[in-house]
Amino acid sequence: MKVVQYNILDGCRTDERYALLFDWLKQQDYDIAGFNEMNDWTKAEFQREMEKLGMSYTFLYQMKTSPYFIGIASKFPIEKIHKTDEAPFHHGLLHVKIQQIHFLVTHLSPFESTIREKETAEIADYIQSIHEPLMLMGDLNTLSPLDQDYYINNRSKEKMIQRKFSNRQHILNGEINYQPMQTLLDAGLHDIGVGESLDYSLPTKIKGELNDPVYVRIDYMLVNQAMLQLNPKSTIIHGEKVDVISDHYPVQGQFDHK
Repeated sequence: MKVVQYNILDGCRTDERYALLFDWLKQQDYDIAGFNEMNDWTKAEFQREMEKLGMSYTFLYQMKTSPYFIGIASKFPIEKIHKTDEAPFHHGLLHVKIQQIHFLVTHLSPFESTIREKETAEIADYIQSIHEPLMLMGDLNTLSPLDQDYYINNRSKEKMIQRKFSNRQHILNGEINYQPMQTLLDAGLHDIGVGESLDYSLPTKIKGELNDPVYVRIDYMLVNQAMLQLNPKSTIIHGEKVDVISDHYPVQGQFDHK
């Protein structure tokens, strides 16, 4: 089964980006697609556009607390389990079940890492009662301790400290705060996208060539122990088409389908 998770930047609301997005999605033929930043989308539009891609089952979570909606589409029926936009979640949490697999789509806070500590603690507690295969996917705005060697070797911390927003987002007491991701790993989730080198998901080339960019992986697919039996793997998709669709690159996952 082939899955994508994509933060499409403010709803992908320019004609050019919108056309590029759907041209690219059509070529990929995904079975399931999770989205972040579905700004200004309606349920009718989401249903219509996903049907064109062969995914006739959809759920768009239009939160009251955030304009950055999250959604999921599938070729298979979607059982809606739970959704919440209550604190501590910045952009909500959506839980559905597709083909006996639990999918959690979320978009964690882009601000201080201490906020994400609270969000990930809530997720860690929530998933403890789920023993069937589970995948958590989304823009987690969080750096992973599993990528720590890259960040050390490339002096990422030093670059982040010098940049106002990156410093606010990732640095705590002068160090990169890995605790939000560590909380998820300690809760029994496995990072199926970690590799020998950093598979970065940000930045893209939507603003052109960047001067000394800080490459980070903040978009993930994480799975529980039961899901490992389906041999899941994920990778970040790079290339000319996805260079300019969003400020994030999409995450593509594949796993066995019983």
